Amino acid sequence: MFEQLSGAHLCAPVVVVKMCRFNPSRSVRQEAKSLALMTVALLCTSITAIAAPKIDSDSGRARYSAEEAHRLRFTPLQLTGGSKLTLISPVRWSDVADDLVETLHHTHAEYTKLFSSIPAFSTSIRLMDEGSFYELTGAPSWTNAMFIRGQIVIPLSTDQPVDLETLHRSVKHEYTHAIIAALSGGKAPGWIDEGLAQLTEGDEHPALRTSLRNWLRVNDPVPLALLQGGFTKLNPPMVPPAYAQSLLASKAVVELYGYEKLARYFENLREGVSKDAAFLSAFGISTEDFEQKLGGALRAWAKREEP
Repeated sequence: MFEQLSGAHLCAPVVVVKMCRFNPSRSVRQEAKSLALMTVALLCTSITAIAAPKIDSDSGRARYSAEEAHRLRFTPLQLTGGSKLTLISPVRWSDVADDLVETLHHTHAEYTKLFSSIPAFSTSIRLMDEGSFYELTGAPSWTNAMFIRGQIVIPLSTDQPVDLETLHRSVKHEYTHAIIAALSGGKAPGWIDEGLAQLTEGDEHPALRTSLRNWLRVNDPVPLALLQGGFTKLNPPMVPPAYAQSLLASKAVVELYGYEKLARYFENLREGVSKDAAFLSAFGISTEDFEQKLGGALRAWAKREEP
């Protein structure tokens, strides 16, 4: 059943911390320090509410001061199925915001095609200068984007040209979190949430292939029980393999069961069915058996010589 998981196509993506992305080529020591900072930042968001201002669904504008709102451009988007998104950007980045509109419509349309329909939801994407972003959130410098409290915030450099390729990858990744939250009622396990978001980004980063392989040669696969929510509480060396494993597990779900059954799984979760019961009902296999088969395939892959 899981034979294809042992194939050479298995490799790891760009590592993306829940709601933000970091560079996989950095050392474990650097990432450990960054992850500690990120944990503090995420713990603080519940009381500071600074990363994503609440959006007024009627006007499409956040609750900014009149002076700040004057420097911002608000672009409301009506998406397939009744979903609404407000793209908020400083006026100087209006052209960048315009460049994202097609990507957002395309991403939403693709997911609508895959899942037949998406429950209507409202969200916003805020483009912010990186100085203000890092000062307000306390996020480490490797952060490319954050999905917090249902809103997406993306930092941009003020002294370098905008890297449009990275920006589009970040937008697709973070917007996937918003869609999965709508599909599952915010109840999707972290491993499938992050795995599908990484699938949406595009080409995976080859740097984590070695990281994941090395981890599996001396450790068991990361238990899915540890990957139910955000990953910032994991031991730092476990984080890159956790994200890579989440991608591979999500690939397995998509390849073995398809998006129709995945949609049923999310619908079960949205309707209040427990995670284990929702998984068994949608895929015809228990979470425990799925994890056991996935683990065996990953161990076999790790033992093979690198290409």
